[in-house]
Amino acid sequence: MIAVPTPSPLPPAPSGSLALEIRDLRVRYAANGTWAVRAASLAVATERVVIVGPNGSGKSTLLKAALGLVPIDSGVVRVLGRDVRTIRAETGVGTNLEEVYRLMTIPVAGLIRLWAQLKGCDEGGLRHEFDAFGLAEATGRPLFQLSTGQGKLVGNLLALAGEPRLLLLDEPFDNVDFGRRRRYIERLGRSRASIVMNTHELDLLPSFPDWDLYFMFEGQLIGRFRTGDIDRLYVSRGARPKALATFETSLGAVSVTFDEGEVPMKGASNLSYLLERIA
Repeated sequence: MIAVPTPSPLPPAPSGSLALEIRDLRVRYAANGTWAVRAASLAVATERVVIVGPNGSGKSTLLKAALGLVPIDSGVVRVLGRDVRTIRAETGVGTNLEEVYRLMTIPVAGLIRLWAQLKGCDEGGLRHEFDAFGLAEATGRPLFQLSTGQGKLVGNLLALAGEPRLLLLDEPFDNVDFGRRRRYIERLGRSRASIVMNTHELDLLPSFPDWDLYFMFEGQLIGRFRTGDIDRLYVSRGARPKALATFETSLGAVSVTFDEGEVPMKGASNLSYLLERIA
């Protein structure tokens, strides 16, 4: 029998060179006061990170906190070395979050012009990107008149304007067709930015080999793993002695294990499916 080694942990991001630092972050939902994010910590230097979790797990709120779009109850968030609560006029961050763009009712062509000016990039080059994604016709209309998939792509492309140092992407492939998904994955591959990307789709992970992988469930950030290990990870009910991570949920304790366990992650489309299998 050939012994398969347990994957070694990733080295910590080098001190003093973090694109994003989140430490013990807590954020409440304003509507009912429950925790959207509970004591989450994440350090990103030059890494590319994908966070997988079901809808409502706190993934979007985590990114909104990093962009200063939601109030922070406690903890530390630093973006490009600066406290998010005091940072102003920082153009080195790109995001596709709808809130950033839907504040404006101007046509998409106006957004392209404005973002080119803000980011100091070539407007013609940015328009060319929109044309390459089949969005030329959409640029004459405001975002609220576009389809959900078109609106997502507009945010995805504006996020890349000016080659940002840090990209924060929320569900960038929702309602995006297969061909344009592939094109955007290729475009991300050419970016030099540090990237934090949220998704609920486990089956996307093979497209991002060697990215850092975290899971998010009920406001908790669990990791770090590697996307390349997804076929060898299992989810099990209860605390397992050799668990890579164990976290408390409304189902009780849940463990992530390597090469053995109750339910393999391999072939699963999303985290909700896995948790339903062990419930």
